[in-house]
Amino acid sequence: MSHADQVLRLGYISAAGVVRPPGGHTLPIENPATGQILGDLHEVSAAEVDEIVGGATTVFRSTWRDTAPGDRGRLLARWAALISEHRDELAGLEIADVGHLPSEATGDLDSSVRILTYFAGIADKLEGRTYAQLPDRLSYELREPFGVVAGISPYNGNANFIALKAGPALVAGNCIVLKAPEVAPVLTFRLVELALDAGIPAGVINVLSGRGAVVGPLLSEHPGIGMVAFTGGPESGRAVIRQSATNIVPTFLELGGKSPAILLPDADLDTVVPSVLHSNYAKSGQSCVAGSRILVPSARYDEVTERLASFAESIRVGLPSAPESQMSTLISKTHRTHVDGLVQRAASAGASVIAGGAAATDGDLAQGAFYRPTVLRDVGDMNPAAVEEAFGPVASVLNYDDLDEAVARANATPFGLSAQIWGNDARAIQFLSRRLEAGTVWINTYRSFHPTVPFGGWKQSGFGKENGFASVDVYLRSKSVVWDLSTERELPYNH
Repeated sequence: MSHADQVLRLGYISAAGVVRPPGGHTLPIENPATGQILGDLHEVSAAEVDEIVGGATTVFRSTWRDTAPGDRGRLLARWAALISEHRDELAGLEIADVGHLPSEATGDLDSSVRILTYFAGIADKLEGRTYAQLPDRLSYELREPFGVVAGISPYNGNANFIALKAGPALVAGNCIVLKAPEVAPVLTFRLVELALDAGIPAGVINVLSGRGAVVGPLLSEHPGIGMVAFTGGPESGRAVIRQSATNIVPTFLELGGKSPAILLPDADLDTVVPSVLHSNYAKSGQSCVAGSRILVPSARYDEVTERLASFAESIRVGLPSAPESQMSTLISKTHRTHVDGLVQRAASAGASVIAGGAAATDGDLAQGAFYRPTVLRDVGDMNPAAVEEAFGPVASVLNYDDLDEAVARANATPFGLSAQIWGNDARAIQFLSRRLEAGTVWINTYRSFHPTVPFGGWKQSGFGKENGFASVDVYLRSKSVVWDLSTERELPYNH
């Protein structure tokens, strides 16, 4: 990939290095804020997937599985250092390709450096265990890599997704094939180029891309793939489960959310209003952990909805290149149509649009996929806005009369990824945190991630954990070894 050129040509990265096939199907790479075509992306064929997975298998067997854990860690640390050194360049690629604000792009890159540095540090600290101490018998566990694993991610956090999948997979001794999102593939390719520059052998981290419906099954159903780690929407997650059944391989799934944000009666609105809205509008709402269902005590409902609407209307939507911009574009006009369609269906079902609810197309925004920060009130539990993940800047406000109702309404969803509680009543916080059906509960904070704290969903938000030692466990399989140490034994058939 030539970074000096204005037009990008992306192929795939494999054990053969960076490859740009001359033919095949290509997809345009578009700047969603301006409509500018940045280049094109090669969609891999079945034969190319065979080549990529086969090359990774060879590298796994010949090199990576026998690389000392400490050496793996040192290579990951060098990769993290190179990402940090190239921070400005990488942020520019992500801003142009995804439309994030500069602070959002650099925040993701800094997070990816922390994640890779963390996994580099635990590479030589993974342990097994011994089992029951029986006389004349030694029983113990070996934790071994799968071989070649697949990592499939969406576009909204490229740097984080790469680190969260490649970091633990490589520490565990696997090679990995990453599917870059077809709508925003540039950063994934460049980060893996930096991995090669860091000294990680070609074929350990591989990248391919193409339309999900075409390339996803080629990768998930490939007989050379030992497990699949997937981040994305629930329908795609179900497809991955079906595809993984072809060869009966395990999966890790981090899927969507309709996360509740519960305001307690004593919540400080000066803090809560901007915070809970930012949890919805960061990355233009393209976030699985958006606090998209805001639950408010009935006695404060009118006050809170008015303040939320007023604040939402004050948020400056603009080009990511404009210093005054506080929210940027959605990934595409097609996705904007989806978000607006959900808002209109919510209104038809009885919700009131009290802020936003329309595309932003004035001035410099005309060529992009911008949407105004939206707040809905009078939202019932069966309203489309309370049921479906918008993946856009749409916040719904619900009410409750007591904590039991707050729990019931918060849990009235098939999702269970995260939840927020805002307030200072310790008894109420403990009551809610123990009863909310979510993999992560944030108290007086939101979007608070750290490499040491496992993160993963409940219910239809998926299964498995990212971050921490638990994440490495996802990429290891357990083998029991039973060793008979007896020197005298009664042999069978010796009668």
